[in-house]
Amino acid sequence: MSILNLLGLFLVGLGLGYLYFGGLWFSLRRLPHWRRPFLGMGLSWLTRLTALLGLGGLLLRSPIAPPLQTVLLLSFGVWCSRNLLITTLIGTLGSSAAPKKQSVALTENA
Repeated sequence: MSILNLLGLFLVGLGLGYLYFGGLWFSLRRLPHWRRPFLGMGLSWLTRLTALLGLGGLLLRSPIAPPLQTVLLLSFGVWCSRNLLITTLIGTLGSSAAPKKQSVALTENA
């Protein structure tokens, strides 16, 4: 077991987290345009969960690292990806949704 294998598992966890939470963000953005939002969110959840658990399960069966380390590194990568997406999306939304400051010119009534 080398450091590169462990780093690779962490990076795969980042990718899986980006796929899961990025897909959630995409689904939520498309939600107002769907005719059947409950069905759309259910299919989105099922697709994202299948990808996350399916690829995680495949990596768990491979002899890259012991199972506990594999689960911990993948989970840490997914958690980091979630936090990165939250901070970038809040920063993006915060700057675009904030009201713009208008300069007020003070004039004297004479």
